[in-house]
Amino acid sequence: MSLTACTESYAGVRLSPGTGDPEIRNLARLARAGDKHAQLQLGIRYEEGRGVPVDFDRAMRLYALAASGSGGTEIFYVPAGGSGPVIAVPINQGPPVPGLQEAARRLELLRARR
Repeated sequence: MSLTACTESYAGVRLSPGTGDPEIRNLARLARAGDKHAQLQLGIRYEEGRGVPVDFDRAMRLYALAASGSGGTEIFYVPAGGSGPVIAVPINQGPPVPGLQEAARRLELLRARR
């Protein structure tokens, strides 16, 4: 799930210095880097229209990111080439980070309202 429209914005927030609210830009930078608390906070701002326009779809996408776990070892399946077998390659994605329960709660509430 990608929220990046171009390299200079994330979730509708322009990241260039001097554009918009510096606090919102910082939240967007942290959220883009995978900070679950920043994803949650930016989602709340979109849900409530604090510093950004109300956008329930963006709020739900950010809540979903914040609610999902990340990191740990993931298995990627790579074709061996030609008609060869598929190879399972374990990739370490860093330490496991659990999803945020508050983000999951807000996501469910917002889904129920829509």
